[in-house]
Amino acid sequence: MNKYTHIVQRLAMALTLLSAFVCSYAQTDSIAVDNKTSMRSTMIGIGSADVLDTYLSPYKYTGMEVRLMRETMRMTRLMGGKVSNQTLIDINGSFLENRKKTADEYAAGIRYSIGWHYNLPIVSGKGKSAPTPFHPSNGEGVPGDLGVGFGPMISGYLGGIWNTRNSNNPGQAKLDLCIDLSAMAYYNLRIGKMNCLLRYQLNIPFVGMAFSPNYGQSYYEIFSLGHYDHNAVFAHIGNMPSMRHLLTADIPIGRNILRIGYNGQFNQSLFNELHYHSYSHNFMIGFVKRVIRK
Repeated sequence: MNKYTHIVQRLAMALTLLSAFVCSYAQTDSIAVDNKTSMRSTMIGIGSADVLDTYLSPYKYTGMEVRLMRETMRMTRLMGGKVSNQTLIDINGSFLENRKKTADEYAAGIRYSIGWHYNLPIVSGKGKSAPTPFHPSNGEGVPGDLGVGFGPMISGYLGGIWNTRNSNNPGQAKLDLCIDLSAMAYYNLRIGKMNCLLRYQLNIPFVGMAFSPNYGQSYYEIFSLGHYDHNAVFAHIGNMPSMRHLLTADIPIGRNILRIGYNGQFNQSLFNELHYHSYSHNFMIGFVKRVIRK
């Protein structure tokens, strides 16, 4: 876990400082806001996963992962219309085996996140409005528009891991609720006659709560006998240094918008002397739809 700990801590410090800078730089001037239009996307992905959970096994398991992601985003009227609201539903399932291919492991879960980003135009062209993390449409945004966004997200995860080799404690539950630091950058790019939107987003869990059995404690002791042993854990960037990356490109095809991208997740924790990591890389593909509320 030490491999990523310093990287995550430095990124979190950078996001905190940048957020403070953005808030101090923020202007009170309002911009034209269309909070009735929302962007909705659905993506499916496939890739690889690397999972270690020392409660189940001292060895890591690797294999294939599939992922389904649903995103909704819209502009709000907060802070002069510069704040966007984003929700993410992220479902994953992994099919894993140990290095010697003598045992299998299955991991699955769902994460729900909701967040708010203060959007700051860095380079604004001559479009009808300032750059936003939406795909440009109806004259909104021009090639060369560049913007960034910073803000908090509330993120909750529910999942588990099942090891076919274990008979006493074959499963491990995963549950956490955190406040994340989130940042994104987006750029309008002209390719031929197509006006594409490139976007990169980074989320880092900052502080929250998580569930974990203690070292050597069985689930029978927890739930049948009611023996509590530090199972509600205070999670923070020191004992849960994690990162979630999302890189997408929105490409208009006729009246439709194709989205392709990369999703990389590096989740780690050290609770009650139990080490856990889940590293995954997924190629994502899907469609984007703009919805106008009446």
